[in-house]
Amino acid sequence: MSTNAGNSMAIIMTVLVTIVMWITAIVGTIAIALIGMSIIAHYSDGSIQILNLLIEDKTFSISALIAGFLGALIVIPAIIYVCFQLRRILATLSDGDPFVPENARRLRFIAIAIALTQLLTILIQLATPVMFKEATISPRIDLIAWASVAALFILSQVFREGTRLRDEEKMTI
Repeated sequence: MSTNAGNSMAIIMTVLVTIVMWITAIVGTIAIALIGMSIIAHYSDGSIQILNLLIEDKTFSISALIAGFLGALIVIPAIIYVCFQLRRILATLSDGDPFVPENARRLRFIAIAIALTQLLTILIQLATPVMFKEATISPRIDLIAWASVAALFILSQVFREGTRLRDEEKMTI
């Protein structure tokens, strides 16, 4: 493996993506646990005590807690999945050969993961007021996320075509 600016940038980006992945995993796990305990506290007369930790649910409505809990269960694994796929793409870049068929597939899967996350988030935002009469959550469409999905599908095609052209060039005498 040669050490050039592209490879060192790939290494730096890999470290940053790994840090984001682990921070998301740790903070996300804590957030899911706390929101889950708040939901339990809401249904057990407003408080719950686990060892020396007392959780009192006085701030949020049950609809907001459940919507937040479901949202976290969707978004946190999606972020970790995207980071994991990006690390695999960066590994091929670091090796000096990013135009492999797997990277086109990885970009497509990242796009699908973001699209599913957005669709499930909108579904939660639509379902919460139906399930809980006091809820006032209105659905929001994140245009930047949808533009990212489109860009990732385009990049996936670019990688697929780049791989095809490189393979054709290898066959040319």
